[in-house]
Amino acid sequence: MTPLTTRDEVDEVLRQDGAILYKHSTRCPISAMANEHMQRFEQEHPDAPVYLIDVNESTEASRYVAERTGVEHQSPQVILLRDGGVAWHADRFDIQPEALEEHLAGGAGR
Repeated sequence: MTPLTTRDEVDEVLRQDGAILYKHSTRCPISAMANEHMQRFEQEHPDAPVYLIDVNESTEASRYVAERTGVEHQSPQVILLRDGGVAWHADRFDIQPEALEEHLAGGAGR
């Protein structure tokens, strides 16, 4: 996962079709579980552009994502970008590699 820490980095990623933003908290047990799911997803899909925002260390970038996408901040959270907007997002226990795979392949949005 490529870390994002600044607004400029977020802006660059928001222009990428198929980019996946993953907001993670190192202080949250639910985030620890979601992180395992995301690491598994990344191993199974090494070409998928997955970007990590540590919500504790990069608070500004995390808030900026919510502002720019209109998706209320949650942690952990996954946001799939497509066609200049949000194609799908999930948070907490809804972060599952299978769901991300389905939506990455063009499944229904949330």
